[in-house]
Amino acid sequence: MSNEVVNAPTRIAAIIGNPVAQSLSPVIHNAVFRSLGVNWLYLAFLVESEKVRQTLTEMAALGIAGYSVTMPHKNEVARIVAEIGEVDEVVKKTSAANTVMLRSDNSIFATNTDGQGACNAIESVANFKIAGSRVVLLGAGGTASAVAYALVKNGAKDVLVHNRSSQRAEELVTKIGSCRVGRQAELANDVEQAQIVINTTPVGFDPSGAGSKTESPIDVRLIKSHHIVLDAVYRPLETSLLAAAKKVGAKTVDGLEMLVHQAALQQEIWLGRRGDTKLMRDAALNTQ
Repeated sequence: MSNEVVNAPTRIAAIIGNPVAQSLSPVIHNAVFRSLGVNWLYLAFLVESEKVRQTLTEMAALGIAGYSVTMPHKNEVARIVAEIGEVDEVVKKTSAANTVMLRSDNSIFATNTDGQGACNAIESVANFKIAGSRVVLLGAGGTASAVAYALVKNGAKDVLVHNRSSQRAEELVTKIGSCRVGRQAELANDVEQAQIVINTTPVGFDPSGAGSKTESPIDVRLIKSHHIVLDAVYRPLETSLLAAAKKVGAKTVDGLEMLVHQAALQQEIWLGRRGDTKLMRDAALNTQ
């Protein structure tokens, strides 16, 4: 808020998940609310799985203007809002929601900004258009589904989904369409032919932010100078995958960049305008 005063008209937004103590979302969203001079306050709510429905159904009663949704609730929120409110095409296709809004008529709406946030981060940082590109997508979970959907919508020429479980990859491809399952035996060739490599798996994640710099979702020797590499992990900020990519001269996009770009899209849904991604990134880095 511009005046740093919480009062009766203050609108509340929050991240819901379990855990949420480590989340950077309050820092980055509140930085934007202050910069825009809006009377909003963003909090973190620890919500157990059995309380998700209650949390959503009581939004109107409590006057909660919006939620960001993190693990492990993205799938459950998608299911519940589809029953009691409205979801858009990305939620229908991916079965995952990361953004909820309370509309002026007290109905609730859910969408997912993870995928478009990843695409915007790549185009902004690497100055490279998604349209016409070949992409290797590592992982087949909720984030991977959102990213695959956005890649297709942004005109990627070929999206290959590589995952340890081929069954989950097949399920993702069936849901999203217009992308393919990558075979493990062909991973090296697929990466070589790709312009973009995106990691959505938790491999390399360290909640302390330190990171061992040893774990990577693929053999880092596959990354070459012609690649653009995005790692959705932002703790540590430079994962072993990104460190190896930088070493060979590839362009890199870290998980914090994806986070702030998807947050800007959430702000557009809630407020009708996007905040400054650099402002959010600086605010997050200043808390480290």
